[in-house]
Amino acid sequence: MGLNDMKTTTMGIARRGLLPFFLLGFLLPLSAQGRLQADATVRQVSGGKRVRVEKQLFYKAGGTLVVHFTYPEEYYMVTNRLGETAVYHPKTNEAMQMETGAMDSRGEIFALFMEADGADLGLGRAGYVLSGVENEGSDQVRTYVPSASGVGRAGRAVVVVREGKPIYLAFYAADGHMQRKCYFSKYVELPMATFPTVVTQISYSGAGDSVIRKEEYRNIKTSGFGADALFDFSVPQSAKRVKPF
Repeated sequence: MGLNDMKTTTMGIARRGLLPFFLLGFLLPLSAQGRLQADATVRQVSGGKRVRVEKQLFYKAGGTLVVHFTYPEEYYMVTNRLGETAVYHPKTNEAMQMETGAMDSRGEIFALFMEADGADLGLGRAGYVLSGVENEGSDQVRTYVPSASGVGRAGRAVVVVREGKPIYLAFYAADGHMQRKCYFSKYVELPMATFPTVVTQISYSGAGDSVIRKEEYRNIKTSGFGADALFDFSVPQSAKRVKPF
């Protein structure tokens, strides 16, 4: 694979939504020395086309995230909460460095559920403020609207919480139509966190089309990591530096 193919592949994955497309937070903070590892499968359906991506995730407290994509192509992404990102393709020994903030590690669901700013699912950081809370049976429904600093935000966001865990998140446009929704399910209790192992997202376009994206996590570890764990992975010094897309 050459440079152009590498750029096309990475940009294509971002455009197809295989890199998560909204901000979340977490219920409990990760300990200062905490590390988590997991495998994940992403399945997406859009326009009648199906895409599957396999990846391994290695997260360290403080926001450093290493994602090792293993299928359909192998490459590595190293990012942090500042959006400083490096993408490395081992087949060509090429690397791209980006500092735009567009790939903040908190955009990855696995990392975001390890963040500590979380009762609002990260919506405050995304430019929303809580405007109302209602109880519907045992569920709590929280409505958020754009804050004065929420530049470019419109409409509202709704979060449904059940037994202290978010199970649903939806975004609505200013005219009231739903833009996207997300379901969180199959929670597991970790030593320092409660984490949903299945996350299903549905986004809608103005034409009525939808993109369905399901992410499933497995083999989650908080200790007992193997010698091949990639928490401290960095781009090899020998890699050829190329311009980002």
